[in-house]
Amino acid sequence: MLIIVFFVFVINIVKAQTSINSDTVCAGSTEEYKIESPDANATYTWGIYKGGGVIKTTNNSNITIEWSNKAGTDSLWVFETNKSGCRSDTATLIVVRIEAPTAQFNDQTLCYGEELQLVFTGTPPFTVEYTLNGNKTTLNNIKDNPYILSGEAGEYVLLKVSSSECAGSLVSGGITKATISKPLKKLRIIRSN
Repeated sequence: MLIIVFFVFVINIVKAQTSINSDTVCAGSTEEYKIESPDANATYTWGIYKGGGVIKTTNNSNITIEWSNKAGTDSLWVFETNKSGCRSDTATLIVVRIEAPTAQFNDQTLCYGEELQLVFTGTPPFTVEYTLNGNKTTLNNIKDNPYILSGEAGEYVLLKVSSSECAGSLVSGGITKATISKPLKKLRIIRSN
């Protein structure tokens, strides 16, 4: 009598999630991340290496993180566990937190002919919105720091500053309003008698 025995092997395959190599965020921002093409029957476990952020909410394949307000680098990680209990490789996203830009004028009152400069913190290029005598102007792609804004007479008021990665703020207690006085009339000396 011939006995044939068959062995059946069940292999559970969990595909490893792929991730973007890196992401740049504004320090102090709140960002949402998600799994690309998640498995509705799987569970996702999230975490942050180095602790530069706080997990605010998770919805299995989505997560919201409030990043630290200090510049630095962290790693966001996630792995999948399928309904059979098998675990995927861990996907990692490097997150670079950059300093939010700030802007202020170099001086509050200038004489005609002097240059009004914008002084920044943060990573260029910057975008600045300001008014000159009530007329709004936006300057994009500013790479110089300080940046020579103008020598034109009038009242300047800073409204907004941002970089390519994040919106910034005007320097608290800094100079956000400046005036360049009108040119003085030309003097002429004459003989008095």
